[in-house]
Amino acid sequence: MSRRIHAVLLLLLAAVLFSGAGQAAVTENLNQTYHIGDLYTDIMAVSGTGDGGYYLGILHDGVLSLIKTDAKGKELWSANVTGSEFRSITLLSDGGCVYVTALGTDTYLCRADQTGTIMYELPLPGIGAGVQPVVVSGSTIKFAGWFWETDTGFTQSFLLSDGTPANDQLSLPEGRIPVSMMKNNDGAYVLVGGATSNTSSTSSEAWIMQIKDGGTVVWNTVIKTDSLQTEYYGPGSTAYALCEGEDGGYFVAGTAAPYNLSTAFGIIWASMVTSDGKVVWEKELRGAVPYGVAKLGDAYLIAGTGWNSPLWMTLTPSGALLDIVYPEDVPGQFNAVAKTSSGSAVLAGWSFLTGSADGYLAGLTDGSAASSPIPAAGVVIGLLGAAACLGFQRRKNR
Repeated sequence: MSRRIHAVLLLLLAAVLFSGAGQAAVTENLNQTYHIGDLYTDIMAVSGTGDGGYYLGILHDGVLSLIKTDAKGKELWSANVTGSEFRSITLLSDGGCVYVTALGTDTYLCRADQTGTIMYELPLPGIGAGVQPVVVSGSTIKFAGWFWETDTGFTQSFLLSDGTPANDQLSLPEGRIPVSMMKNNDGAYVLVGGATSNTSSTSSEAWIMQIKDGGTVVWNTVIKTDSLQTEYYGPGSTAYALCEGEDGGYFVAGTAAPYNLSTAFGIIWASMVTSDGKVVWEKELRGAVPYGVAKLGDAYLIAGTGWNSPLWMTLTPSGALLDIVYPEDVPGQFNAVAKTSSGSAVLAGWSFLTGSADGYLAGLTDGSAASSPIPAAGVVIGLLGAAACLGFQRRKNR
C-alpha cells in the first residue's frame, strides 16, 4: 500500500493563503529538503527526539531508512529497516523510538535505540495499520490496527519491560477500522477511524470512541456519514487523525472516503468533539486527505494533500479558517505531523519544489509574522476554477 494519490480531483488554485484578522500568524522555523539515492525521496513519518532533533522515516529508491537528525535537520545516523512504507514513529522516554512499517498486507512493529541499533522488528502478518497506530504508556505499547482479510477492528498490547513484545489482543466493537489513536489525561485511549479499509466499499461513518484498558467502551460517537456534495466527493467518510482539543476534548480531521493508503478521494473535514464524545461542530474544508493534525498555539493545524499538492491549514477553535497554503502545480503531499518540545510543529512529506521528488521537512511556529514553508505564487481569495481529473504515477515508476 502507498500514500500516493492515483486519481484525484484537482481544483485549479494558485498558491492560496488565507489569514484571519487579529490572529497570530504562522511562521516558518525549519525548511529542509532531502534527496537520497537516484530516483526519489519521501519522508513518510516524523517524530521529535528528546534532544531537539527529529526521527525521520524515509523511503528512497524502494529502501526504508530510519534517520536521526539534529535540530536543523542534519543527519546524525541512518539505519535501513524492514518494509516498503513507514506508518509512524513514536518517541520513547529513553531517547529511542518505536516505529511501524508495512510490507504488502503485513505490519512490522519495531524498536530502535537512540544510537540507531534496531532492537527488534516484530512481524504482524495480515494486519493493517493506519496513520497513528501506536501509543506508548509506561513500558507498554498500545497498537491499533485491523485484519485485512475481514476488516475486523482490534487492538493489541506489546510489553517492552524486558524488550520482548508480548501479545494481549482485544476486539473493538462493530468491526471498525482504527486509523489513529491517542491517550488522554485520564489514562483512557481515544481512537478514530472508519467502517472499512477497502476502497471498493463505502465507509458508512467516521467515528470516535474512548476505551479503557481491557477494551471497555466509555463512549462511542459517529462524527460524519457523508460529504455535503456527494456528487463531487462520493458517499461515506473516515476520520484520519486527532489531537487534544478544547476543554479536554478532541480535534479530529478526516475525508469523505474509505481508508486506504494507495487510493484516496474526498474533501478534508474537521470536527471538535467534547471530552464525553459530543460533536461541537463539523465543517468541510479545502484539500483531499489530512494525514496529520496538531495544536499550534491557540489554533489547530491540518496537513496532508490538496488534490496532489502539499497542503497545510490552520483553524480557530470554533472552526474558522485562518491560513491555508496550497501551491499550484507542485506535486507532493505531507504524510505526517509531529509536535516538538518547544510547542511548534514539524511537517514531513515530499514535493517537487526543487524540481525533483525530494523529501520535505517544514517547521511551523505560532508567531507574529506571516510566512510559509512553501513558496507561494500568489494570493487568491476563493476558488479559481472548476474540477479536473489528474492521474499520478507512483514515484518508483518514474
